[in-house]
This record gives sequence, structure tokens and C-alpha cells, in this order.
Amino acid sequence: MIPAQQVVDLMKFELDSEGSDRYLFDTDFKPAINSAIKWLVFVFNKAFESNKFSGENLRDLIKTRIWVANSFSRINFDEAVVGDKLWSYLGIHPEPTVYPNGVAPVQPNVYTSAFIPSLSYISSDYSAKKLTVEKWNENKKNIFEAGNTTLIGDFKQYAYLTDINYSSSNYTQEKEIEIRPSVAGQFVGITYLKVPSEIDLITDDVEFPSSLTTLLVQKSLNFISIKQGDQTTLFSVTDKDVNLLINLIA
Repeated sequence: MIPAQQVVDLMKFELDSEGSDRYLFDTDFKPAINSAIKWLVFVFNKAFESNKFSGENLRDLIKTRIWVANSFSRINFDEAVVGDKLWSYLGIHPEPTVYPNGVAPVQPNVYTSAFIPSLSYISSDYSAKKLTVEKWNENKKNIFEAGNTTLIGDFKQYAYLTDINYSSSNYTQEKEIEIRPSVAGQFVGITYLKVPSEIDLITDDVEFPSSLTTLLVQKSLNFISIKQGDQTTLFSVTDKDVNLLINLIA
């Protein structure tokens, strides 16, 4: 975590505005820092796409939670219910050990899955492999591929199909992941990367590791210089620094 107060103090130092009211938190620092947070998410997405950076490096944003799959072995990540905005799935763990021990609750209909905030993930002997739609259909009976429905017991290999919208007039869920072999009505652990929350108060923390403090400060300064609109030296320097730091973390 990076304290917003620390980011503001470093920005004031760079702006040579310590002790002045030239820049204010609500009108200058907060919008600039939140813009930098969004920009960092964009940069990381590009890094993920090119396999130059691993989501595991963003440890402050990684969570593992428990769900119950619906009757079709699907799970809906409802951001409003979970309280986190989903950035990326990092792992799907069928048949988890949970704490405290419990029995998966029966759902009110066949298409509803459920987030279970009262349970914690402990471990699992299984990890589902991510498949494309094409592989998902081809692999169903292929015993040499994860997600097949032929092997059972200790030989089974789980796979999952990432978010797809299956909704209809009779099926009211939105995007869902699907797991195979079926885990209908069972607990499933999901490890995911959440989108960092924007700051609102100077006492808040930015949900990035402290190693990104310099990059966050420099990009926040970059946004303030853009707001100034005069292409000042500050813009040129911070832009150069940001490009350098991207290369260092990519």
C-alpha cells in the first residue's frame, strides 16, 4: 500500500509548493492521483497481454474468496455483492477446504451461484486450467486434456471457460465462468486480482505496492502538468521519467 499523504507530500516537493495553497487536495492532487491509478491499470493490462509482468506482483490487490457454483457449474462474479471490481482471474480452485467447515447452501434456482463471504479458503488439491471456447468444446471427451468429462476420481483434471454472457429471458445471470468436470452446487475457491480503488481522502491508501511509489508520483505530476496546459518543463521531465520506469518494471 502507498499512503496518499506520502504521494501528496512527494508531489508538493517536486512542485516546490510545500506550505502553500497553490495546489489543493480535492481539486488538484486527488484527481491527478486517481488518473494515475487508472493509467497504471492500463499499463499493467498491456504488460499482462505481452507476458511482461505477472499479476502476482500486485500482492495488495490479490484475494481468494469462496463461491457456490450453480446447477450448470457456473459462477457469476457480482462486483456489487463481492465489493471488489474484478481485474483478472488468477486461479480457480475446485473442491476447496474451507474454514469454518460447512455445507454448500442450496440455491433458489438452477442458474444462481452465490458468493460466500463467511468462509475462508484454506487449500485445494485442484487448479482449473483456463481454456478458449474452441478448446472447451473440443476437449470434452479428450482424456489427455484438462476439462474432459471422461476421467473421474483422482484422475480428473479441471478446466474453466472465462466470462461469457449466457443470459436470456429465462436466464437472468450476466457474465459467468464455467467449470468442468461439473462442480454444480459445490464450493469453489477463486483467486482474483481486483482493480485498485480510487482515493477519496488524503488518509486513504493507494492499493499498489510501495515499489511503485515513484512511478505513481511521477505520473500524478504528469496529469497536473497536463491540467496546466502549457507544456512546461514539468511535463517533459515526468514523461521521460515515466517511460524509464515503465521499462524497469515491464
